[in-house]
Amino acid sequence: MVLLKQNPPIFDGIGEPAKAETWICALERIINVLMCNNEERMTCVTYGSADIWWDTKMKTTPRDQVGRMTWENFKEEIYIKYVSTSYRKAKAAEFYNLTQGRMSVTEYDRTLCDITQYAPEQVDTEYKLAERFRESLRHEIKMALASRGILTCAGSLTRVLDVEEAMPKERAM
Repeated sequence: MVLLKQNPPIFDGIGEPAKAETWICALERIINVLMCNNEERMTCVTYGSADIWWDTKMKTTPRDQVGRMTWENFKEEIYIKYVSTSYRKAKAAEFYNLTQGRMSVTEYDRTLCDITQYAPEQVDTEYKLAERFRESLRHEIKMALASRGILTCAGSLTRVLDVEEAMPKERAM
């Protein structure tokens, strides 16, 4: 199978919800690059140790529904089984409460990007994403950016990286 040549990650069905999410994202990237159709995508779901769970799921699913299962159905089932609602709610709260604090601008940007998936309605436009990025920057960085007018998220990032570079470095204690 072409999928195996891409060296897909293996999900053992045990552990952190983040591992399940990472596994799904990695598989999805591979099957998108390979331009797999739905049937081919569904053969990917049996790769890894989670296939035992999926086999059981298919045995308990009414026969008329098994043939209609899609990749999207599979992802929903993975999230129900391995990425709990409480985990997703905690990540959404992390998104809403995120501030730059003592993080560098790069760390803050990466953290924000990593958790945007948990609050998609808050970042579904470039304007909303840029606004969210700017609103939680440290005060002195935000103030330096305020005179620049409305910028895209990438434009804001470029400017605040310049501002951060120009700021005096904190002395080590």
